[in-house]
Amino acid sequence: MGYVVVGFLPRLFFSAMEFAEGLMAVGAIDLIAAFVPVFGLAALRLRPHWYVAIANLLLLALLMENLLVTVLLGGLVPSSLLMVFGLLVVVGALILLSRRSAFWWFLVYLLALVLAVVLPEQIEPRYEVETAAGDLAGVIGATAILLYAAMAYFVRQRDHFQRESDDLFHNILPDDIAERLKSERAMIADDYASASVLFADVVNFTPMSATLSPPELVGLLNDVFTTFDGLVEELGLEKIKTVGDEYMVAAGVPVERTDHAHALAELALRIRDRSRSHQFGGHDISLRIGINSGPLVAGIVGTHKFAYDLWGDTVNTASRMESEGIAGAIQVSPATYELIRDDFICEPRGTISVKGKGEMSTYLLVGRADETPGSG
Repeated sequence: MGYVVVGFLPRLFFSAMEFAEGLMAVGAIDLIAAFVPVFGLAALRLRPHWYVAIANLLLLALLMENLLVTVLLGGLVPSSLLMVFGLLVVVGALILLSRRSAFWWFLVYLLALVLAVVLPEQIEPRYEVETAAGDLAGVIGATAILLYAAMAYFVRQRDHFQRESDDLFHNILPDDIAERLKSERAMIADDYASASVLFADVVNFTPMSATLSPPELVGLLNDVFTTFDGLVEELGLEKIKTVGDEYMVAAGVPVERTDHAHALAELALRIRDRSRSHQFGGHDISLRIGINSGPLVAGIVGTHKFAYDLWGDTVNTASRMESEGIAGAIQVSPATYELIRDDFICEPRGTISVKGKGEMSTYLLVGRADETPGSG
């Protein structure tokens, strides 16, 4: 529809005027040029894989139209600088094809411009026409408008895809890290003196997965993790990653905050309560949740498939708090307990054996200090 309004109808109008003025050959060329894109678009519908060939054909038709009319009218000035419109071929190649194609079409345009100067000197003009200053101004003005419209479209499309790319980038990485990575393009490794890490895992996930089809399994995990994502966003925390049925969240990275342990304790309670009161993918699930606090390193390594990750003993211990935890419960380390003890209710679990740490006294987070223990 856009071509009919912008290209097809105006060409028919100019062709009719040229026929009326006795410029029969010029009118015929414009008439043919009006229908060439119509046939090109029809061919594109039937043969989409011919896109590049059809695009080049349409650009060639536009350039040849300008060149032939220029020669018939006796040169650049008698034709009212019609060859200026040929610049649209270069812009069209840039939009429809690629920068490389646009470069080659620019060279073709320069060749056509040379022919538009040389051929009228060798060939007797078919028509004698008078060119007024207003005609030249009109052609230059129309070309400027079309070039501006084409470039505005190109810039708008560029900005649109840039926004989509940035949104995707920021969905994969924390906002601060995404901005740094776009400018630094180097390894990022930041030390944090105090932060908290939470791991959550679906209990008996392996036996459950054996009874589910692949779409049902992925749908279950998507339902679970999408719910968790919403809670993480509400509390302004940072989701780090999912591995299988394990969910990892951090507080205090990449933006430091003094209440990192409190924020993750609140998240853990919300996750626990949500899993108790809702079904996911039509199934009841139970979670093991573990939290630990302390120093860690956070950043990005490598040059492909960037992922923001955490390293250090604090992270390892948080993982052990989850793996050595109790189904349906939230186990916290002594370090986390000391930070949240005044605002949350924790019950001593006793001493447990933690891989790589030996014997450790842990606690079970059961509720907030301002509510009945275990209430949701």
